Amino acid sequence: MKKNLLWATLFAGAAVMHVPVLGHAQNDVLHREITQLFQTAEQHNATLQTLQSTINEAQAGIDAAKTAKLPDVKGEVSVSYFGNARMWNRHFGESTSAPMPHYGNNFLLSVQQVLYAGGGIKAGIALAQQNAQMSQLNALNQRQQVRFMLVELYLQLHNLANQQRVYAQNEALAETQISLMQKRRSQGVSLKNDITRYELQQQQMQLAETTVIDNQSIVRKKLNTALGTDSVMPTMLGEEAFEAVNLTTQPETYWQQLAIKQHFGMQQSQLVVDMSHNKIKLEKAELRPKIALIAEDHLDGPITIEVPPINKNLNYWFVGVGVSYNFSSLFKNKRKVKQAELAAITARDSHTELQQQVSDEVHKAYVNMNTARTALATCQKSKQLATENYEVVSKRYENGLALVTELTDAANMKLSSELDLTNARINLIYTYYYLNFICNNL
Repeated sequence: MKKNLLWATLFAGAAVMHVPVLGHAQNDVLHREITQLFQTAEQHNATLQTLQSTINEAQAGIDAAKTAKLPDVKGEVSVSYFGNARMWNRHFGESTSAPMPHYGNNFLLSVQQVLYAGGGIKAGIALAQQNAQMSQLNALNQRQQVRFMLVELYLQLHNLANQQRVYAQNEALAETQISLMQKRRSQGVSLKNDITRYELQQQQMQLAETTVIDNQSIVRKKLNTALGTDSVMPTMLGEEAFEAVNLTTQPETYWQQLAIKQHFGMQQSQLVVDMSHNKIKLEKAELRPKIALIAEDHLDGPITIEVPPINKNLNYWFVGVGVSYNFSSLFKNKRKVKQAELAAITARDSHTELQQQVSDEVHKAYVNMNTARTALATCQKSKQLATENYEVVSKRYENGLALVTELTDAANMKLSSELDLTNARINLIYTYYYLNFICNNL
């Protein structure tokens, strides 16, 4: 019960701390939907469901390590049969038979309590606790990976849905244009080739839309797999939820500090450094003597130290302090200590290298987010210009002042700008969540 509570508390604490905040009111809807996906995955995702057993196993390791503090209690019971003895003279020339009590017994109760183990017990418990921390960090890291996968798939699904809307709108516009062309042809103004060319363009858009629809099915299946259930259909938001994106802006230093504080990889790396120091302590403990309190109680029979043997039981006990030392550790464990010290240096250097790598990743993600924000503004302007250009060319074509090639080029430019815009909106949100992912802030 306590272990489950620990896990729940750990996840709850992380949930409070790891909440990306979207700046625009409309985007709060998006954030709530993504949060709902996280909650669904917590309940159904197979990977997340198995993490509890890993935590429990690590916790059991702590309990096992603590048992080294407890006394060693040993009991022995034996029953034996003694044959008659035979005695020879010093020259083995003459012998006589010496009758023995035939049935013997031995009862032993031994208790040893370690008083001093060179710091090995304390280091072993500390290592077990650090292993438990490592398991918890692994669990949180796994959850972070699952969460970002959900964000990625959910945004991809919306991007495809937005693309489908763009294709459908432009197909409808093409249909309208074809109808006008057919009317103009009946009046002898438009050519059959103009209609054919535009119908071809319409067919290409329909094919592209079909591909988009098929891709939606694939992504939706992946999303359901990541959620761990196909009974929950994620809410699809309208395009307005992705318009006027205004994500919270923080300086890069904010994200760098957040990564230092929350990045699971760096926490694990630091834990490896700490564990390496405890491993050194474990090896050094083998170079020190062991002191233990010893108590034993014996009940033996018959008494064979007397001649002839006495067919009685003898009970005796003693209490004392024992000191042991493994002399082979002088040439074995010194090398192990050196190895552990070198491993600690490696762990420290790896931690320093990882810090730099994470800093570089945060910088790259931050720059990409700003680039995506600039790209969105550019795409918005491009879409405006492409729409205005299409309207102008369309009017000129109606008045016989433009060729059909100019009209199709303008239509393609308009379609491309609209697709670029929906991609840019989703990409900005993606880069924001990716930055939070790098900082372990999902």
